[in-house]
Amino acid sequence: MVRNRPARAFCFFLCLLAIGTLRAQVREVRTLKRDVKVERLSGRLVLSLDFPEVFSDRFRRRLSSGFTSRLLVKVEMQGRKKGARVLGLLQYTILYDIWDERFNVRISSAGSQRDLQVRTMEELIARCGSVRRMPLELEPDLDVADHYRTQVRIEVNPASPEERRKVREYLANPDGRSTVGSQRSFFGSFSRIFVRERDIQADAVYTYRSSDVSLPSG
Repeated sequence: MVRNRPARAFCFFLCLLAIGTLRAQVREVRTLKRDVKVERLSGRLVLSLDFPEVFSDRFRRRLSSGFTSRLLVKVEMQGRKKGARVLGLLQYTILYDIWDERFNVRISSAGSQRDLQVRTMEELIARCGSVRRMPLELEPDLDVADHYRTQVRIEVNPASPEERRKVREYLANPDGRSTVGSQRSFFGSFSRIFVRERDIQADAVYTYRSSDVSLPSG
């Protein structure tokens, strides 16, 4: 009986390791209903939304740890008649400087990138717990008179290397100048970031769904 103790201890260790691995893979997945604001600014379609609940206690602890964190914001609006889509992509990259005790934030969207520094978690949530006038891409032959179902997906620390590569490529080339082919082929390339949801790997995923909206004309 005594001889079996090391084997039992080893098995017990493996069980603990397996449980720890499973817990590490657990992520928070939430779906919420929330109205979004869609408007036109200088002839371009933009969207605004608040999502402060993304900053959970767990995410706040990580933000204060000194490790880089990312929030990837994906917008998809799909027409009820033709199925044409409107897409948007924005990324917050956040790094806490433990020496200067401040958060360094980079906000990257289509054709735009800016950096800022904030001192407190409350200010960070105020700046990064929402999107304001986020630029959207319109699929060719879009019917403005159609009604669109809106879904905004927030991915906390997306881990898929392939997804991160596609996001970097789009943010580096948002106008499609180096994309070979038509506007539709560029939009198709951009929209690949939004498919294969089963492959999404992230610490948490929040999905916001809005009532049908009409696109403002202009």
